[in-house]
Amino acid sequence: MRPPLDVFAIEKTGTVWLGAVETLEQALEIARKAGTGSYFVFSQRTGHKTRYVVDTAGTIRPAEDK
Repeated sequence: MRPPLDVFAIEKTGTVWLGAVETLEQALEIARKAGTGSYFVFSQRTGHKTRYVVDTAGTIRPAEDK
């Protein structure tokens, strides 16, 4: 069975899939390791997408909706 969470980087040219994982903790670790930028985690189970931002210190926080 495929892991339920997909991790994507948000780039100027579109999105880049970074991998599939079992837990949100694993998803956020992938984003943190990928570096500064915007990311989203998509749940295959619920269809919910949550955006996150990684800053230059490696801190991850939910992105504010505009």
